[in-house]
Amino acid sequence: MIGIVVVVVAGKYSAARSHIMNDKYMEEFERAWEELHALHMGEGGGGGGGAGGTAGAAAAARAGTSLAVRQRNMYASLEDPSGPPPPSYYQPQSSAARWVTCVSYASQGRIVSGGMDSKLWVWPAVGNKGMVAEAHFGPISQVKYDKSTDLVLSASYDKTIRLWELGARPHEAGCLQGHEAPVLEMQVSADGRIVSGDRSGHVLLWDMSSGGVSWRMKNVHQGHVTSLAWFEEGGGGGGGGASAPGEGGGCFVTGGQDGVVRVWDPRAKANVAKVQLHVNEQGHGAVGDIIAGGPAVSGLVVTAGADGTCRVLDPRLGFALSATARLTNFPYSMTAAGGTAVVGCGDGSIHFIDVQSGRTLYALGANRAAVRCMEASYDKLVCSGDDGKAIVYNFS
Repeated sequence: MIGIVVVVVAGKYSAARSHIMNDKYMEEFERAWEELHALHMGEGGGGGGGAGGTAGAAAAARAGTSLAVRQRNMYASLEDPSGPPPPSYYQPQSSAARWVTCVSYASQGRIVSGGMDSKLWVWPAVGNKGMVAEAHFGPISQVKYDKSTDLVLSASYDKTIRLWELGARPHEAGCLQGHEAPVLEMQVSADGRIVSGDRSGHVLLWDMSSGGVSWRMKNVHQGHVTSLAWFEEGGGGGGGGASAPGEGGGCFVTGGQDGVVRVWDPRAKANVAKVQLHVNEQGHGAVGDIIAGGPAVSGLVVTAGADGTCRVLDPRLGFALSATARLTNFPYSMTAAGGTAVVGCGDGSIHFIDVQSGRTLYALGANRAAVRCMEASYDKLVCSGDDGKAIVYNFS
């Protein structure tokens, strides 16, 4: 999610009134994406050389510039080791075709990354010589590892999800087609179920036995689907594990630009709950992050939104709002550990919030700019932001 302040004036993308530059950002992205797509499809006199190649390179540069200057990734230093030396971190426009958009761990300690250039890279646990696959016909938005099948999944702006066997080098094992708009969000459950959301507000649940769509949920959000999470068992919210459908067991949670959070039961193919969670008198604040169930959040559902709040839903009470914490700035990232939500904000601060009470325990000044990504374990917190630095904290 991109954003700084909540604005009242509606624009073309009024469902995502999370910051003043949203319209310009989306228009620049759409323009660059169309040109980059034309390059990949060989349109507009494309090709490797000549004027077409130059125009394509310019399109790729514009696409990278419109994004990279706003949303850098903590793994942005991952570059093709066989190519020229990587540019400075603060010159993303010169390496736009290789801008890294998403990263995931895979088996054997390997790292998988996807980029604006539509390529999928696999990096070894030791060394820096990666393997690459021409994965998609559009920028890759998500990469995930499925432990149940040992496959890597990639979602893309070309409206597809592709499955990969890593082996000696990446090999495509399947392609899931069904989205009518660029795929922005994707999550894999512990037992290998896949759910994905796109830019038109549609959510699809996939049948992996047939490779088709088992449940198509149309227009579940006004605007983009901005976050997805499978409900993790355990934690219990202080009262045992959540296993009944009405309490989140086996369900997944979606959030959108409209500020609405919805809970879905794939067994009954029903919408269990719909909460206008990040909506107030000033407008809608897109749902940026969702953590659903599990010991880390004591079995609760925790969300962070562009309205500048962190909110908690209790599955035992029909997903009623149980706590709200107001943040000092727009939330860019969220993780959790030990019943504490950890939220990274645009001003470089990190807020530690007790999920039961919604009380802010304390805050840290972690970065000099927006905290873009974080990961917490039982004893450590790693965070990185727009200042180009990664910080590791030890929990005592």
